[in-house]
Amino acid sequence: MMNRYAELLFWAGRYMERVGNYARLIDVNYHMRHELYGHQDREYIWERLVETTGEVRRFEELYSNINAGTNELTVLHFLTFERSNTNSIFACVQQARNNIRTLRQLVPAELWEMINSFYIWLKDQNVSQIMLQSPHLFYQKVREWATLLSGAVDSIMIRGQEWDFIQAGKYVERTDNTLRIISAVHRQIGKAPAAEGHSYSYKRTVVLLKSVGGFEAFRRLHAADVTFEKALEFMLMNGQFPHSVQYALTALGRHFEKLQLQEDGGNAIAEAAVQLSGTIQSVVASMAGGESDVTAADLSRLLLASGRLGNAAASAFLSDVHVGA
Repeated sequence: MMNRYAELLFWAGRYMERVGNYARLIDVNYHMRHELYGHQDREYIWERLVETTGEVRRFEELYSNINAGTNELTVLHFLTFERSNTNSIFACVQQARNNIRTLRQLVPAELWEMINSFYIWLKDQNVSQIMLQSPHLFYQKVREWATLLSGAVDSIMIRGQEWDFIQAGKYVERTDNTLRIISAVHRQIGKAPAAEGHSYSYKRTVVLLKSVGGFEAFRRLHAADVTFEKALEFMLMNGQFPHSVQYALTALGRHFEKLQLQEDGGNAIAEAAVQLSGTIQSVVASMAGGESDVTAADLSRLLLASGRLGNAAASAFLSDVHVGA
């Protein structure tokens, strides 16, 4: 397969996964904002949501010099509709649509019809309409579209190279997204007032789990022990939860193995995956042994290792290395 086609398929997988991730993250944080931030300024609420997506610098470039500032409307517009934010929900849907359109001869017609319909619907929406109707219903609809697309990929695509490239993109994105959410929640818990420490930590842990759709699955295993450390171990190591990092790494390994990449590229990906897996095991072992709590430095190491994995995947079979959110 031409490198250009591989590139488009890989990034279509990443963009479609990112749309669902962001919609769930925004919805959960938005609708628990009063419980989570009752003791803080309103602006802080929205700053933390932008921070979780890793787009603080771009947001400040767009809004720091205008009267709008950081508030509910500017943040929801930036994360959902802002055309110049390459990681907004609209921009991701648009780019995924462009990639699928270019590859229409390689993917099922139904997949193109779905992504095109999603784009047309989203293009007619705006933040004012969201607020007049229901933000929850809007982001729920976006999540449903994202799930529909993922289901179409899984249910109607032949298990050939095209499918493996899309799936590789999905799991690279999922790995990075899960680690970014963990890191952001850890920072926020650390900033909670001492008087609200335990209560605030519990609420943020619930948000952490719900942001990846894992709260109910976690409660089945740890019904009476909802702590950040347990949630962290679950999201890093659980081999049966689809949004855990370990699950994503295992799935990613299968897809790269099937793609039979050139030796240098395959070795680089394997090395990056082993490094990330080793870092995860080290962090979890330290917590389990009671040696220390997870630190910001630990999470930074995980994010760096995840970034190396994404770059290794990109450089292994793509014509250009792209930097994702």
